[in-house]
Amino acid sequence: MELCILIPAKNEALSLPSTISDLCSALMPGIKFNILVVNDHSDDDTKRTLLIISQTNKHVFFVDNQFGSGVGNAIRCGLEHWKGDAVVIVMADASDDPTDILSSFNTLVEGNYDCVFGSRWIKGGKVEGYPLNKLILNRMFNNLVKIITRQDYNDFTNLFKMYSRNAINAIKPIDSPGFSIGLEMSMKSFSKNLSIGVVPISWKQRTQGESKLNLLKNMRLFTFTFIKCLKKC
Repeated sequence: MELCILIPAKNEALSLPSTISDLCSALMPGIKFNILVVNDHSDDDTKRTLLIISQTNKHVFFVDNQFGSGVGNAIRCGLEHWKGDAVVIVMADASDDPTDILSSFNTLVEGNYDCVFGSRWIKGGKVEGYPLNKLILNRMFNNLVKIITRQDYNDFTNLFKMYSRNAINAIKPIDSPGFSIGLEMSMKSFSKNLSIGVVPISWKQRTQGESKLNLLKNMRLFTFTFIKCLKKC
């Protein structure tokens, strides 16, 4: 079974070399995998960096985002090009722990799940450097979604999630252009009654580059996506 690690990347020339190196180090001993990076209209050296890495690392491939700029659009682009039996969405800034990919993959295979969702807010989860204002809004919004949807899950907005190919096909079409794509994909997975495993994961604040998450802008997007999914699901 082959896993695709899908990485949306906008202006991540500084972060990508170490992020990809850490991923390969963690995954190479255990599973068959490929890494697909989507260059999201970067105006730094991201594309040049990817050209160099992909020429020297057989696991790494990249495409340019064919849609408008935005992490959701980059992920949507990647979901049109990925190869393998399952896909996991990982950030370019090394905020996600590569070992969580292995635990998610093992859970997916051993439990024969359609999806495996990570949660930073269950026993075993860990968060480092999360800004207080984002933390408060995150917990308020995710708990609201949990209550309204009546699902025993509490990290809908987090992008770190793994999907089988059948699951991706089941939840399409996906149309969120921004960070709210994580919420959309999560809610659609539950609405389609896919089998979902949940694992604790770790998250840490990025140490290089700038965060792409605009808090106020994305709260509006999350709210719009939530209402839209409730109507359709």
